[in-house]
Amino acid sequence: MRLRTLLPSLLGLFALSFSATAAQQPAMSDSDYMVKVATGAPAPVVRNATIMREGPNGTMRTLQTGTNGFTCMLVFDAPMCADHNAMLWAEALHAHTTPPSGSGMAYMLAGDSGTNNVDPYATGAHAHDHWVVQGPHIMIIAPDLAGMGYPMTADPDNTAPYVMWANTPYAHLMIPVSASP
Repeated sequence: MRLRTLLPSLLGLFALSFSATAAQQPAMSDSDYMVKVATGAPAPVVRNATIMREGPNGTMRTLQTGTNGFTCMLVFDAPMCADHNAMLWAEALHAHTTPPSGSGMAYMLAGDSGTNNVDPYATGAHAHDHWVVQGPHIMIIAPDLAGMGYPMTADPDNTAPYVMWANTPYAHLMIPVSASP
């Protein structure tokens, strides 16, 4: 199944993105893991998603088989749920290959620990690195984001939508979300 080959690639992608702040996930039960993953997307998405967990040797195991095309997991303690096309995009990013032409999306409603906003392959946070720590957000992967008119600056206002990795083939729209009005 192709999804099983995508998951290690996706985890590798986020290993690059979060390497400066990443620590080994603390040991937790599968039920605690499921509770934490559930904070990454709306309840109906998680309820019907495939939930994967990385084992100690890097292999993935399925905790829940889904029906909605989303895969949810913890990526360095940050819950994320991505649709199939977002997973294909992540695989291309990890492999340094051309991303697919289709659109996709991913939820990270618990936020993340940060990444370089200019270089998708940066491995650490430095004052000059355009580091962005994002609160709850949705990522949209789509062709021709430049034509949509969102800011494409190196140091964006991360309280409003902006394009991350703007001048790369892996540009994607970051949309901050909040439960507060």
